[in-house]
Amino acid sequence: MAGAKQTPRQKLIGLMYLIFLALMALNVSVEVLDSFPLINRSIEETNRNFEAKVDMVYYDFEEQRLNFSEEHVYPFHDEAIYIGELADSLVNFIRHHRTQMIALINGISFEEADTLDLIDSRRKDNYSISSRYWLVENSLDGGDREGGPGTRAYTLREKINNFKNEIDSILTGHDQSIQVALDVDGPFYVQDRRVNWQQLTFDRVISVAVATNLNRIITEIRNAQFDAVNMLFDLITAGQFRFDEVTARVVPNSEIVMTGGVYEADVFVAAIDTRQDPEITVQGIGRIPVSEGTGRIRIPATSPGTHTISGEITVISPAGVRQSHPFSTQYTIQRPSATVSATNMNVFYTNIANPVSISAPGIPSGNLRPEISSGSANIARQADGGYIVETEVPRQSVTIAVNAIVEGQLERLDEMVFRVLPLPRPEARIAGYEGGRVDRQLLLRAGRIDASMGEDFLFAGVEWEVESFEMITFVAGEQRMARQTNGSELTADMVRFLNDARPNQLVYFRTIRAVGPGGETRLLGDLSFNIN
Repeated sequence: MAGAKQTPRQKLIGLMYLIFLALMALNVSVEVLDSFPLINRSIEETNRNFEAKVDMVYYDFEEQRLNFSEEHVYPFHDEAIYIGELADSLVNFIRHHRTQMIALINGISFEEADTLDLIDSRRKDNYSISSRYWLVENSLDGGDREGGPGTRAYTLREKINNFKNEIDSILTGHDQSIQVALDVDGPFYVQDRRVNWQQLTFDRVISVAVATNLNRIITEIRNAQFDAVNMLFDLITAGQFRFDEVTARVVPNSEIVMTGGVYEADVFVAAIDTRQDPEITVQGIGRIPVSEGTGRIRIPATSPGTHTISGEITVISPAGVRQSHPFSTQYTIQRPSATVSATNMNVFYTNIANPVSISAPGIPSGNLRPEISSGSANIARQADGGYIVETEVPRQSVTIAVNAIVEGQLERLDEMVFRVLPLPRPEARIAGYEGGRVDRQLLLRAGRIDASMGEDFLFAGVEWEVESFEMITFVAGEQRMARQTNGSELTADMVRFLNDARPNQLVYFRTIRAVGPGGETRLLGDLSFNIN
């Protein structure tokens, strides 16, 4: 039970206990003594609220007989009644001896003490009588102040432990647990001296604090009783499905309605458990993917007409039982117009492979026969069902026409126009830099100029190679220049210039030429670096 997460109510009770302990530790004044009755009144009100809540749960147990059989309700009900009897017995023990202690301290009858408000107690700061009453009287081991066997404090501790153990035993039998704040095992310390629970609670603790603390223990008992009984009540419906989302659903007889027909659909509210993914099996497909309680069927639309889908949804009930629910529905496939879209954009670039997706719902991809209008361009089908368009002449437009074999005849379905543009000019870079202040070692380690299409270019695999460039720098007003005429690597002179460069010296790379797809050559932009 100790490992369970505390509820906000339990945290509040714990906070009240900390405040109470802080007051106990103070050098008590009249004002402090009078604060205990105020706390006690609040605790008593809390106790009354707990008792009312517990009574409501027992009432709900009776109400559940209308929904379930007595055989289903009463195993949990009987355990809840037993926990209630334990709690009542423990609370009655505490209240009886609390009243008896107050009567002894104030020299009044038990009946008067039973109704006495702590604010009217005449000896709030007395602790000798309360300590002796709980820790010494009836002791079986010589009457010391440790609250040993036979004392009322020892008996109370044993009763609390028994109460906790009985709750734990009952809930463990249902694989459940709760957090009970009644810690009587410790360890406990008073000014670095280890003490037992009896000493911590009663030894030299002023009587008004003891009386308040006893009511606080009653609060924790009622809190534990409420949590345990409420959990047993929840177990009545543990085998019933609980849904955490309600949504509207429209299920048509058919997604396609022909002219002159009638659209028909079932409209209803559906409850979904997003915390459990059911197992959904479709005939002819097998198990389908499920996410957040909802499955999604994906079936290629290969032939026109009305088709039937049937299968089974299997869920696990909270009781661990597999339950299956069959389903069946229909859908209709009708020939629509074809759709053509460029995979990346509505532009084709020269000298590279431009991927294109072409599809016509209701028609198998193998029956499509696309054509391209320009003689300088061609279109080819790929193994994955897509297409590649290649063209060499820029600044023109080409048209892709989609034909398909439908019922043995070649039909024109649709067409789309694309622009043909030359590839954008690549960017020159060294070590990823296009210029600016850099460390010479960064340039030396890179040792070459690269040509990149940039991060914004959508086509992968388009490569350019630098084939020539020159480097210029100035030393004491004198220009120094070196040329690379066959590749992208820095020459030995260029490396020497960089090694000799002083801080803030400018180094330029210009007339950078690169060759790309189809052998196309481009003059790239200059690079300017300020050496660190």
